[in-house]
Amino acid sequence: MTQRTLFAALFLAFVTIAPLAHAESPTIAVVDVERLYIDSKGAKSLKSQIEAKKEAFRKEFSAKEAELKKLEDALMSEREKLSAEEFGKKRKEFEQKILEARKLFQKRSSSLDDGQKSAMRELRKGIAEATTEVAEQKNYDVVLTRDSVVIAEKALDITEDVLKKLDEKISTIPLKVE
Repeated sequence: MTQRTLFAALFLAFVTIAPLAHAESPTIAVVDVERLYIDSKGAKSLKSQIEAKKEAFRKEFSAKEAELKKLEDALMSEREKLSAEEFGKKRKEFEQKILEARKLFQKRSSSLDDGQKSAMRELRKGIAEATTEVAEQKNYDVVLTRDSVVIAEKALDITEDVLKKLDEKISTIPLKVE
């Protein structure tokens, strides 16, 4: 009786599992996300905005540095003419201006970093949405990133389609910097 039960269980398992073995394999695609971060219109727009902000900040801080250098030179030339108390007061004022310049530099750097992070989140979201749309249109079950795949046929690469879709969705990403 136990042999019959074992035989029945094995037969039942074979009958239910065998069709699954012949089921279709999932359709797989590959997308080169790094390329999207470089070649998409949104990424290029963001890169040029970041460079422009960095250049504006460099100019601003070069001017501030030159101003502080002039103040320092003037203070040093007046040193002999001023009393120790007056010199100490002017030196403290100068040091305060240096601290203010440092705080401004830190604020600008932090603001640029925050703006860049926010813009990159928007770009990542756009990449995910564009990839999802292409995958749904072409009936892909699985989409892998290029860096997670060692070898893949070129026919599996949907990067170009995703790039086109991404460029349609996001041509520019505003860089919000205070």
